[in-house]
Amino acid sequence: MTVLRTSLRRLLPFALVCLGLSWVPWLVLAVLRVDVNHGPAQMVFGFAASGPSLAALVLWLAGGRRRRPSGVRLGLWPIAALLLGAAAPVLAALLLHGGDVPQLVRHAGVVVAGVGGPLGALAYTLVSGPLSEEFGWRGYAQPRLRDRLGRGSTVAVLGTAWGLWHLPLFLLVGTGQHSTGLFTIQGALFFVMVYPITYLALFVSEHLRGGVWAAIVLHAAWNFSDAIMPPIGTGGAALETVLCLAIAALAAVAWHLRRPTRHLAAPATAVPAR
Repeated sequence: MTVLRTSLRRLLPFALVCLGLSWVPWLVLAVLRVDVNHGPAQMVFGFAASGPSLAALVLWLAGGRRRRPSGVRLGLWPIAALLLGAAAPVLAALLLHGGDVPQLVRHAGVVVAGVGGPLGALAYTLVSGPLSEEFGWRGYAQPRLRDRLGRGSTVAVLGTAWGLWHLPLFLLVGTGQHSTGLFTIQGALFFVMVYPITYLALFVSEHLRGGVWAAIVLHAAWNFSDAIMPPIGTGGAALETVLCLAIAALAAVAWHLRRPTRHLAAPATAVPAR
């Protein structure tokens, strides 16, 4: 418990800056009840969504910009991050639509065309979540937790923080969370899902030595594949959650069977230490 308290205390400045940058603008938008997909509200929403990465940048600048070695190495992590990120949404869609690949491809094409084509989809997918969040969650917070905590405790703490950070989105008109609703089965599944995704991000960034960039690729793959698949409803969301938990469990087994010869927590970050 003392180790956990110490780890949380080290992250208190990050938490305060992150919540200030994200929650304050979001709550203002929620009170005003404006659609975050239109007008100035869209820009405010985008800035607030970048709170985790901006908080990491602020603390880096405040800490004198001293760097840790990144430790990122070339390997299979880009492919692994892509596959692990896309697996649950794609598999769930295939199972729910009877393996009708042509139908899924047609739907994906319509979605991609609606956001300006492949380049527009790629840009939106990278900025909306991966780049705006991961330098904070996986670049700053994760390695500092791993300095003192095991994998399970790190996932529990970081997954909880990541999930709670999303809470105001359920109050914002125009977000997927608002459409789903907080006190619904899908709302509950959203908060369950953050834990296996957090574990997979830890797996590709630390065990596969991909660093924060691997987490960005995984996050982008999840967002993109989830967005281009047809709506799946509550039953589909439950199936997707089960699949994601199963994939995370397989990753845990793979990690256990191929334990590294030395501690790899420090190389998992691409964000400088304070």
